Amino acid sequence: MAIKYAIQQINRKGLTLGTTTASYYAQAKYDGVTSQEDIAQMVSQISAISVGDVLSVMNTVSMLLSIELANGRIVDLGDLGRFRATLRSKSCDKPENFKREMIHGNRVIFVPGHQVRIKMKNASYLKSLPTGLPAEPGDKPSKTPNSGTTAGSGSQKPAPGNETPAPGNETGGGSGSKDNQTGM
Repeated sequence: MAIKYAIQQINRKGLTLGTTTASYYAQAKYDGVTSQEDIAQMVSQISAISVGDVLSVMNTVSMLLSIELANGRIVDLGDLGRFRATLRSKSCDKPENFKREMIHGNRVIFVPGHQVRIKMKNASYLKSLPTGLPAEPGDKPSKTPNSGTTAGSGSQKPAPGNETPAPGNETGGGSGSKDNQTGM
């Protein structure tokens, strides 16, 4: 599968008063959400662990992750990635003028691990289009109703376990040719 995208126009204020400049960027278009239960089902199908046991471990990791982050620790989950908390605060001119009340929130930052970075680096990209429009000049329009993507991309989620090889068995290559891929 490929990461689908659409072209998004962003209007920016120009250097001359009252002018705007249009810039166009790729914006990811999502095919849906894979839930915790979906992941547990996939893990269960490629391992000897039951769905209930996988869900129990995932819930425990989630609870421990929040506790460790709230205690000011970075949580490193190996090839999955690292989680860390950051703060948002107002600024002041001198360190001695800073007060705790100036902190107005926090966020959790996720930095993907090696395995996730490699998979994302090798991702392919597919332009998402309104139904019935060709992807490139000369292409034929998609006949799939409400697909919202170019022909051949498919909008159905594959059965759990069918889309990704087992860990350590990374022989799949995604879709599309090298010409359709861009680096991250």
